[in-house]
Amino acid sequence: MSTPSVGSRFRKSVPAAVAAVAVACALAACSSDEDNTPASEEAQSSLGAVVTSVREQAEGAVSSVQSVASSAAEQAGEAIDQAKLSAFVGTFRTAYPNLAADRETQSIEKIVTDTCPMIENGSPQQDINATVQELATNGSVVPTDDQAARIAQLVQVACP
Repeated sequence: MSTPSVGSRFRKSVPAAVAAVAVACALAACSSDEDNTPASEEAQSSLGAVVTSVREQAEGAVSSVQSVASSAAEQAGEAIDQAKLSAFVGTFRTAYPNLAADRETQSIEKIVTDTCPMIENGSPQQDINATVQELATNGSVVPTDDQAARIAQLVQVACP
């Protein structure tokens, strides 16, 4: 018998917790400020307990996800984070449409994958910018020195 994954447990517990909060909120909404009967106090107490339970479940799920992510990061070693790489590609396409036009995603990712080792090894900024300028060139469209420097800053954020 296999153990359910963290994501599977998280997907099952969050909707249940949200539903419980919705029910408790509905119960609390049925009482007015003028109605301080034991029933409305009970509803408010129930709401507090549900909120606490949801918070504890969320914290537990976050802790589990962080643990899994930490383990995966250790296993991945120095690999570039795919989310950061995707963010770089999206930013590059938006900020430099003429440099991104008709380019494959892998071609844009190469700007990061080829430049990060230079950054990690402490290469001079001038060399890094020159490499970025070369890799960002799209046919006859060459980034300016200023554009290459800004792209190099984006690359640095995407590096591990």
